Amino acid sequence: MSRLESVARAFLRYLYEDNRFRPEVADFFDSPAVEATALQPSWAELTNVLQTLREHELIATSGVGQQGAPARAGLTGSGLICAGRHGGDIGSWSRAQAVAVLDEPPEPLVPTQPGPPAVLDLTGVTRVAKVVLLALPTVHARYGDTVEIELTARRLCDAARQDNPDRRRVRLLAYRLRGELATGSVANTLGVVLLDGLDEALTESGLT
Repeated sequence: MSRLESVARAFLRYLYEDNRFRPEVADFFDSPAVEATALQPSWAELTNVLQTLREHELIATSGVGQQGAPARAGLTGSGLICAGRHGGDIGSWSRAQAVAVLDEPPEPLVPTQPGPPAVLDLTGVTRVAKVVLLALPTVHARYGDTVEIELTARRLCDAARQDNPDRRRVRLLAYRLRGELATGSVANTLGVVLLDGLDEALTESGLT
């Protein structure tokens, strides 16, 4: 494992173990996560790592801190999964993502001749629901009370994967999930990073 990979894993663990929503980046240098790696990264190394983590959409940042690095950082939904299930190992997380992509249903064929109405494309809605289910064990361990949103996300996945999905039921469940993300127990965690994606998926599928 390279030095920068070690710094990346340590930084993801730092965010995962910190109870604040977006802790200060500078506090990382004095965290137990750095001590566990037996290395003291420089600001230049950390800045490179932050850029890589943002490119992988594992963290979101805000503000400008020391030496041009972001002032604060927090885990995205993918970051929660990477840190919680893969110990911050980006390679392991990436391989798991590749397998998940293979599980996605194929894109509906565009008919060249007049035929039945186009298949309702619920790929985006299904993807958001799956991310919710993957991240919930981590969120539940830290915040609890995720039973209702888990049930809604599972029902949405099941409804969207039907051969002939019920448009009305899928829309109802999708908006119920949106409500949970916006106001439920995960509003300040998953809700922050997934609401925009769900809104975009609803628009793309024509369910708005």
